[in-house]
Amino acid sequence: MLYKLILLASLYTSQFIPTTFFIQALPVFMRQQNMPLDVIGYLGFLMLPSGLKFLWAPFIDRYHLGKLGHYRGWIICLQLLLISTTLTSAFIDIKNNLALLLISMFLMFLFSASQDIATDALAVNLLEPQERGIGNAIQSSGNILGAVIGGGVMLILLDKIGWQYSLIAMSFMLVLNLMPILLHQENIVIKPQQSNLFNSYIQSFVHFLKRPNIIPWLIVISLYMIADSVTSVLIRPLLADRGLSLSQIGWILGIVSYSARIVGALTAGIIIMRIGRYKSLIIFGFISAISTLLYIIPAIYVNSLPILYTVCILVNTIQSMAYTALLSAMMDKCTKSGAATDYTIQVSIIFLGGIGATVISGILAKATSYAFVFVVTTIMSLISVYLITKIRMTNLG
Repeated sequence: MLYKLILLASLYTSQFIPTTFFIQALPVFMRQQNMPLDVIGYLGFLMLPSGLKFLWAPFIDRYHLGKLGHYRGWIICLQLLLISTTLTSAFIDIKNNLALLLISMFLMFLFSASQDIATDALAVNLLEPQERGIGNAIQSSGNILGAVIGGGVMLILLDKIGWQYSLIAMSFMLVLNLMPILLHQENIVIKPQQSNLFNSYIQSFVHFLKRPNIIPWLIVISLYMIADSVTSVLIRPLLADRGLSLSQIGWILGIVSYSARIVGALTAGIIIMRIGRYKSLIIFGFISAISTLLYIIPAIYVNSLPILYTVCILVNTIQSMAYTALLSAMMDKCTKSGAATDYTIQVSIIFLGGIGATVISGILAKATSYAFVFVVTTIMSLISVYLITKIRMTNLG
């Protein structure tokens, strides 16, 4: 079990470091250049590969890459592409070539999203049902550790040593995270393939959508983490508006708050094993939605660092617990033979809901206020919790 957790932790950490760095650093940089909130909100489109990756997930389920293994082969190749793009970005003049930087960022999100497909499928096949609570806690913690490094440590390095050396250091970290998967020996299951690729591709989605209560479930997950998605983007320009420096934002959101998310994820994993995934979804989802309202405190011009630290730690801890419960429940909707497709469809729904909400929230924040947006997103997340209580989801422990 320990070996599985170390492997998954390294994979989920590595794929989140560069994307988190860019999605965390760029909103602050743009706000410091006095760009409007609606323009910053459009950065949500960079996450489009994460929302659309279900379209190519069946190919990752169907094909393997030579002797590297099935999902292992995809992970290794995509990680190498991610490292190469990160290293190339180190030599971009970001002030004068923003368009080139955005293209590079889009490629990073594409490679990271595709790697996530293979990693999720590897996790589904590695973890037994009784291991999914703690396994998804490690998954969530790995994501968060990647965010701590990418959105915290790297922001501080950016402030201290500059753009080029920061990204070179990041590339080196990604190389180190390749080691566990290179040492892993994957048990390859030979899957019978239909001769007609098109029919096989379509059937991957049809089989998933035929499951009981699947449409209500997709509606739930599209709304469940909206408050988290919106606040993770808007809180950065909000803190920049309150006069915090890049290093201060890196510490408060990138290191301290994300470290709190790791604690929240591990705590949630233990609780989920005791009370079950269904109850955890409801309890953590409700508390997480309500906690979003704490961000109204900095929205009404409070800039006391102790208060800001307290608010961000509380919100991030609780949101992490809700996200861990959601990931655990999503695995229950997957089959081992179609793990990449089944899990990725659900993850894509989360991201598509988050992208739409983020873009709209940027426009809404410019027209109204940060506080109004936080209230609206809280209500939307509460709706998902209400739907869970009304529709008993099958296969949830």
